[in-house]
Amino acid sequence: MKWLLRLHKLCNKYEWIIFLVILVLVLRLPSFIMPHYYGDEEIYFVMGRAWANGVPLYKAMFDHKPPLIYIMAGIAPTMIAFRGLLAGVMVVHTILFWKLAQLFWAKTRPNLAYVSSFIFVLLTTLPTLEGLTVNAELLMMMPVTAAAVILWTAKMSEWKKFLLAGLLGGIGWLFKIPVAFDMMAIGLYFFVFKKNTLLDGIKAFFSWSFLAYAIAFVAPLALTFVYYYLKGTGPDYLATVLTVNLGYVSSWSTSTYVFNPFKSGLVVRGTILAIYALVLYLNRKKLDKSFVFATLWFGFSLFGALLSARPYPHYLQEVVAPAALFLPFIFAAENLLTWIFIAIVIAISGLVEYQIKFWGYPTLSVYKTYWEYVSGKISWSSYISRFDNASKNYELARYLNERLVENDQIFNWSTDSTIYNLTNRLPSGGKYIVSFHIRDLNKYNYVMEQLELSKPKYVLIQLGSGDFPALTALLDHKYVLAKVIDNVEIYIRL
Repeated sequence: MKWLLRLHKLCNKYEWIIFLVILVLVLRLPSFIMPHYYGDEEIYFVMGRAWANGVPLYKAMFDHKPPLIYIMAGIAPTMIAFRGLLAGVMVVHTILFWKLAQLFWAKTRPNLAYVSSFIFVLLTTLPTLEGLTVNAELLMMMPVTAAAVILWTAKMSEWKKFLLAGLLGGIGWLFKIPVAFDMMAIGLYFFVFKKNTLLDGIKAFFSWSFLAYAIAFVAPLALTFVYYYLKGTGPDYLATVLTVNLGYVSSWSTSTYVFNPFKSGLVVRGTILAIYALVLYLNRKKLDKSFVFATLWFGFSLFGALLSARPYPHYLQEVVAPAALFLPFIFAAENLLTWIFIAIVIAISGLVEYQIKFWGYPTLSVYKTYWEYVSGKISWSSYISRFDNASKNYELARYLNERLVENDQIFNWSTDSTIYNLTNRLPSGGKYIVSFHIRDLNKYNYVMEQLELSKPKYVLIQLGSGDFPALTALLDHKYVLAKVIDNVEIYIRL
């Protein structure tokens, strides 16, 4: 009875966070039975399996993100386990955000912490913004929220707290580069916006705390450069993380990987952000400090989400934490100036949506389909047919797995890398996993050289993946068409 009473008191004390954690896990249940289907997840998992098997990342297996998401994928034995790791991260992130929301609203309207945290859980979990799939945006934001919690009550003399906050942000940087803008916003707030005068803010940049914050933030990424150079893959890593990522920022707007900040809109968006931050800074003393923090963070996180100007919903996950803090001010604004800034943020958000045209994914149908499957109303084959290309990929994998022996290799000319994971194979055409990497980086000759060396037993051609004349010539001379499944041709080596 004493044990039950203690448990009862504990549950009463932490009932809201217990509710949020349960909500996170319940809403994520579909992800634990979903088939292999999502493009980015599949690429991460190919990279992770390569890393787990000792293949040098970036030199012998390519994707353009920093390494931490691939290491997570490599640790996970299955895709379900990979999504399980994401669920664990999001449980921790939810607890951290609840703490931040409590600190954030403590001096004004404590009850709005419940609203903020509920918004946060819904936006980070529901399929609308790809909350159920593993993406770098979800993973990179947990350390940022932790940094904000640490700094919220930190004094400028407590440099160790700034060191820890910077280090956490640096870990987030190892998932994806745009997190730098979130950490920039947090740094600006605590070192500049909280100061009485501009001179005090300038002095803060010369403090031990700022030095600790900045160095700690840069250190994790810098250490990865040292690590990869010692491993002999430094130039490949440098080219990927810097050169390719810079080109990636412009590729959506320019259709090339040549960095062009003017044509890609970075200069225009950067100018708007600078004006936005300046206006907010000049009015900071007339506004609630928490409102200033949320508004500043929202602006910088939105800029980070728009770096490549791509309309993918998961990019907006970077904005969710500051948005969840900002939105309740619609019910808490107490003066005209606050309403003016709320209107500015809404106007900017509307303009962004008009120009970028972010879309959202179906939500209710995901849970309806999940319930139909777990309740036995539909079969597994019927269930996976609800996911793009899943039925086709599982049929391809079944055909290949029945014929492949241990050392047989395959090459898949497609935008979809799922077949590599379903057959537990790595690409035999070299380091590039999907056709759009080969096309965008113009690596056709490299791939052909690798194919001549590896001599894959099977080559899969997904119709509509683009022309590859040299590959077609190779198939004509050394392969024969063995099977056609849906829109995929399977060739076997003679």
